[in-house]
Amino acid sequence: MATLSDLRVLVANIIQDTSFNIDEYLNRGVNEIAGGMTSNFGNLITPPLPNLFKIDTVLTSISAAYVSMPATFQRKLQFVANSSGQEIEIYNSMIEFAQDHPLLDGSGTVQAVIEKGGNLYYQKIPSVAETLTLHFFRKPVDMTDSDDVPDGIPLHLQVPLLVNYACYKIYELIEDDINNVAPNTMKYKAFFQEALKTLELSLPVDERSLYLSD
Repeated sequence: MATLSDLRVLVANIIQDTSFNIDEYLNRGVNEIAGGMTSNFGNLITPPLPNLFKIDTVLTSISAAYVSMPATFQRKLQFVANSSGQEIEIYNSMIEFAQDHPLLDGSGTVQAVIEKGGNLYYQKIPSVAETLTLHFFRKPVDMTDSDDVPDGIPLHLQVPLLVNYACYKIYELIEDDINNVAPNTMKYKAFFQEALKTLELSLPVDERSLYLSD
């Protein structure tokens, strides 16, 4: 298991430049991978990391048709249930949701939801606040202490993904003025993309490259 200290040393030994905050690039890599990057398998976004799956709850309002999603939410609302455990329909788009509920002013039991812009919209609006259970993928926790490990990244890909990501992004800056010749940038970008491809292939078949958007 690679710690922040381990990853930092590996990157530093490659770039040989102490002016960069390596921790920032390593954490950025974890967040971008978790949030979804361009897939190696077409015009798609890489799927969520299974280790970041989370179950949480929200309490509906009785005066508005939306509440904030949990602070840990990052992407892909997968399942919603009411306080009785009954599944609630999740709409595929805000356009469809608005077509069926144009004024968002229905009153009664929550029957349908959609996540948009960090908010959970629902119809109808209950007369008594109701607890909804949500399944989604959370934000990874940043590494801050030297013995922290990358949140959500599979063990066997922590080094190839994050070291190559950090080197790729740092060399983009170092080689920015070399007349469009950026050998190290291209080298570590290729290494990173190969590791990202391995990550996608290691995920369950039904979850690979399914997310054009979240």
